[in-house]
Amino acid sequence: MKNTYIYFGTKGYVNTPGVAPSSNIAALATTTIANSGLLTVTKANTVVPNTLPYRVVIVGGDQVDNVRGTDYTNDFVTGALFNVDGDSDINQDDKFVGQATELTSAKAFISGNGDGVITIGDNTATGGTVGSDAASGFTMTTADTVIIEQTKRADEVGNGPTAGTTLSVACCYPMSSFVGANPIAYGKTHYDGTVLDQTNLHFVKRDGTSATDEIILIHKAGKYPEIVKAMEAIKNSGVYNRAITFYDLDVDGNETFIGGASLSGNNDLGIVGCFRKA
Repeated sequence: MKNTYIYFGTKGYVNTPGVAPSSNIAALATTTIANSGLLTVTKANTVVPNTLPYRVVIVGGDQVDNVRGTDYTNDFVTGALFNVDGDSDINQDDKFVGQATELTSAKAFISGNGDGVITIGDNTATGGTVGSDAASGFTMTTADTVIIEQTKRADEVGNGPTAGTTLSVACCYPMSSFVGANPIAYGKTHYDGTVLDQTNLHFVKRDGTSATDEIILIHKAGKYPEIVKAMEAIKNSGVYNRAITFYDLDVDGNETFIGGASLSGNNDLGIVGCFRKA
């Protein structure tokens, strides 16, 4: 019997509350392949973040003065100057609700020896053990949100083509193995202000046991019905000579999307994360 196959690449995604510094540093919650699709690569404070396969963005959750290092001048999402184009009452280092700061300075954060813990230094002159300073650091509060977003497929975050683990690497299933989709109230917001939900797609486990594999999709809120319709459209597509890609992120950072029920190829579902959970 002919069968249509569906392919899922991997994009790790973490959306976690900010942490107030202690002794000038703030350690974020641990990332793992199982809970977020990526394991942050070991990073010293001499490594420039744009060489990594992920980015770290802090979204302001409250208004606090004098917390942002002087290296950061423009909002990551809007491109607007943080000092509101020279407003004398607002300084570049003042944080406001909704502002998105990408940590681009080498000394802004470190990550341990493959332990999945990112530690961010504050914007004081010393920056504690991270080594940040008034230029590179960021002093968070618990009202803030930190987003760690994979930007390209890479072995260094545990889900590349030769990463040595079958968990959360790219995978392919026959549509006959699709069991169902479970909507999850994710209740978080992306750095561009998009409210997010989660949908878990269940497939018969590849080793034939009674459990199921789960593909975790983090996506724009309210898109669960469209995801289900997209799965139906794939099932009924009549494509048998190749696997249909639902989502993929390649080694150059290019993304491929299935689209919604129309299989448009656009990011109609607002996917920001996609990974397999054991």
